[in-house]
Amino acid sequence: MLVQTERKRDAAHSKAYALYCARAVEDKKAEDILIFDLTDVEGAPATYFVLCSCLSEVQVDAVSAGMERAGKDAGQGLPKSEGWDAKQWVILDYFDVVVHVFHQDARDFYRLEKLWSEADFYTIQESKAAKMNKTAKTALLNDLQNNRRIPARYAEQSSGYTKDK
Repeated sequence: MLVQTERKRDAAHSKAYALYCARAVEDKKAEDILIFDLTDVEGAPATYFVLCSCLSEVQVDAVSAGMERAGKDAGQGLPKSEGWDAKQWVILDYFDVVVHVFHQDARDFYRLEKLWSEADFYTIQESKAAKMNKTAKTALLNDLQNNRRIPARYAEQSSGYTKDK
């Protein structure tokens, strides 16, 4: 009984921290913010992912640094992180919540929404996370499938790449 109570408390804490992270990147003007609930996804490396997009490398750096400060202010300490040098995809790993700060080109290329499509997707609204309904999620995934844009910097790296059909 005590273990089950601790798990519920940890799950609630993880969800609240994911929302906190989403708010923190929103405060730094990140766009297209999604929260993935990975609790029911087998083999998931975390409980929640928070994804956001930035329009420039400078913004990727600012949003990532802002998130790192926000995590420290929330008592989470410094996360394990990587991607700071390239400024295309910075990963901030808080163990149960992983924040992915993408340059829009990198997000278009890697499409984590497609890779983790079995997760529940949430957007942020007012003071809570709102679960994306199946219709909206399907529309998002179809849009990713049908309108994949390969940024020039990635097209050069992936010779032999063909568009998904």
